[in-house]
Amino acid sequence: MNFWALALLLLVFISKLSLAFLGLPWQASFFVFQHGLHPYLNLFFNFLLGLPVVLGVLEHHRKFQSLGRVYRTQVFLLFMLLFLETLLQFALLEHMRGPYSWAALLSTSWLIFLFGLILPTVLEPRVALRFLSHCSLVFVVLSLGLWLARPDLTFKGGRFIGIFKHIPYMVTCASLGVILTLGRFQEVKHPLARLLYSLGIALSFVALLLTGTRSALAAAVMACVLWVLRVPALKARDRYLKYALSLVIMVSVLLFGNAMAEYARDVATGKKSLVEREAQDGVASRMAEVERGWEYFQKSPWLGQGLLAKFDGTDSLEVNSYDSFKDPHNIFVSAGVVGGWPFIVWTILFLALLLLTSFRAMISQDPVMQVFGIYALVQIPILIIYHWHLSLGGMADRFYWLVFGYLALSRINWVR
Repeated sequence: MNFWALALLLLVFISKLSLAFLGLPWQASFFVFQHGLHPYLNLFFNFLLGLPVVLGVLEHHRKFQSLGRVYRTQVFLLFMLLFLETLLQFALLEHMRGPYSWAALLSTSWLIFLFGLILPTVLEPRVALRFLSHCSLVFVVLSLGLWLARPDLTFKGGRFIGIFKHIPYMVTCASLGVILTLGRFQEVKHPLARLLYSLGIALSFVALLLTGTRSALAAAVMACVLWVLRVPALKARDRYLKYALSLVIMVSVLLFGNAMAEYARDVATGKKSLVEREAQDGVASRMAEVERGWEYFQKSPWLGQGLLAKFDGTDSLEVNSYDSFKDPHNIFVSAGVVGGWPFIVWTILFLALLLLTSFRAMISQDPVMQVFGIYALVQIPILIIYHWHLSLGGMADRFYWLVFGYLALSRINWVR
């Protein structure tokens, strides 16, 4: 089953590639969209590749016991909640009576089931981390290479998209390239391998900086800090490296902390730009989006507006009707828009569970789980200021649920 599981992880990257540099058209029937794989084909391949993995796990259902009972209960409660609310939305809300609401429910449930429950029980965490680290580094290098060869194809709105269709995909790939590669750097011992992984982390940072994504860049820096503070150094050279990095961080904060804080504040409030990204008051714009989302939520506070709330409609849905600016940019408002107050309550409980399991992973004996715990911890603020990742085939959506599942593995040891 490892083959099918790894194929699913590779599909996450492939489904978001833009092959415009090969002359692929913008759209061609149900096969090509935005110079890459059409979203409908993405969902189809997720089902096709995932079916053998699911059948294999169901045949050996005891594998589910490796996931924590609380986590399993939370996920199945989510399935029940989404089903009941979709049923009520279909019955009571006129604009929700098209077939797309049910298609969205099936797609979301399948992908969360597959990545959040099945894959963590099939694929060893170490294998997943190594594969994702290598894939992300390959696509980071390809993106930077395309930037040198065809810079006209690698920027959108002054922000780096690399070889992908949109900015968020490049951000997700580069973030994995930084954080998960820290786990590989910790695992390998050969100097050449460590040098290559260090170069990969540096290039991933370059790609992140070019995207101009402030939150992801801050998360990557914080992940490095947590890794330096958390990872044990058993050999003298590792201790020297750890102390050197800690010293550099401390000296940088002491000497440039005030200037860095002022620059970060100016970037956040739109007084200065980050790389080529147009200066934008991120605080004001986020609050405006939260307010719009809250107004939308109040139209149906108990039932919500359904999984397709960010699309123009459900009766004649087109894949190009998605509008990212409809995201409330707040996970609680986002939950309310999708599923009303019941989903907001579920979200609060799940975030508390995620925080607990992240810390549990960080104090475990397993270095791979430590890295997954760090990844989740630095992503929690991003989750809160963006939206709920109820996957309809997105990139970050699937990786988030995969990490959630790994953090719920009951074999994590509490004692060091």
